[in-house]
Amino acid sequence: MTKIIKLLLFIYALIFSMSSFSNSYSTEYQSIVKSSGEDVPSLLKKALNQTILKVLGSKREFNLNEKKIRELKAEKYIKEYQFIDFEGEEAIEVIINLRSLQRKLLDLNLGISFKKDPKISAWVICKSDFSSIQAAKALEQKCKSVKKEFKEITDERGVSIIYPILDSKDISLFSLEGDINLKELTFFNDRYPADSWLFCEISRTSDWCYLPLDFNKNLSTLDINSKYKPAIGLNVLIDNLLSNERLNLKEKINIPYEIKVSGLLDYSNHLAFKEIFEDVLFIKDFDLISLENNTASYSFFLLSSEKNLFNFIENTENIDLVSIERDTIYLKASK
Repeated sequence: MTKIIKLLLFIYALIFSMSSFSNSYSTEYQSIVKSSGEDVPSLLKKALNQTILKVLGSKREFNLNEKKIRELKAEKYIKEYQFIDFEGEEAIEVIINLRSLQRKLLDLNLGISFKKDPKISAWVICKSDFSSIQAAKALEQKCKSVKKEFKEITDERGVSIIYPILDSKDISLFSLEGDINLKELTFFNDRYPADSWLFCEISRTSDWCYLPLDFNKNLSTLDINSKYKPAIGLNVLIDNLLSNERLNLKEKINIPYEIKVSGLLDYSNHLAFKEIFEDVLFIKDFDLISLENNTASYSFFLLSSEKNLFNFIENTENIDLVSIERDTIYLKASK
């Protein structure tokens, strides 16, 4: 059955224009790459690859399709660039035409992620080693190295990382030797604004990371059947996190919908609304069915999960969600 989403837009005194329905799904992406003495073409290619990794949302997909990605020309997707000072070093700031790149990746049958600004909390335990001053310093340096590697990965993939308070002072009191078993540990990540998390134990002789049994739950136990080196574990976690909001046209998702919009004061209002929805990558065949009595009806096919559609509506400015009743969503225009 065709699902009907009723968008009741109560228009205020001023006729809304295209900007009234502006959406925070950006058409551009900013990529920053430290120069390291490389020439401009090499830096631009690095910036493009960094953006592609962010758009794909999967390190594995990036590696498997390296040949296709290598053939993409940076100049086709770069709008502008400039050299800047970044963290005390010279770097290049590149503005990528995100929408054009997304469409190209879909043309290549590669999936793209719509997860916005993901955040990860990293529980990193550095096990004390007081056998000697040298051993203590070596362990401290090893922990700093792991966190530096984490920062490089999260910067490259457009992910934020936080270290819970236990990781600073109180973490030294936490020990997994003796009574405490890894599988009995529960992490209360609801205290932190993170989408997912991982746990790493760093010692003088080893460094292993464990992922949660449920990637999407803040309160979860560890999957002790698999352990990863820090960089690999973090990339696997990010891949799993971003895969939840991923559009892959190979999956053949094709759900019919109808939208009804009331309160349209003239034909230009309809055009403004229609143009925004036509530009959404996971919406196909957005067509006008009828336009009468200040109400327009549209039909379209949804190529991804409903969650992406709801997120898109939520991030469209000047529209507030009022209620949801079964297959009907009520929205209200805001000032």
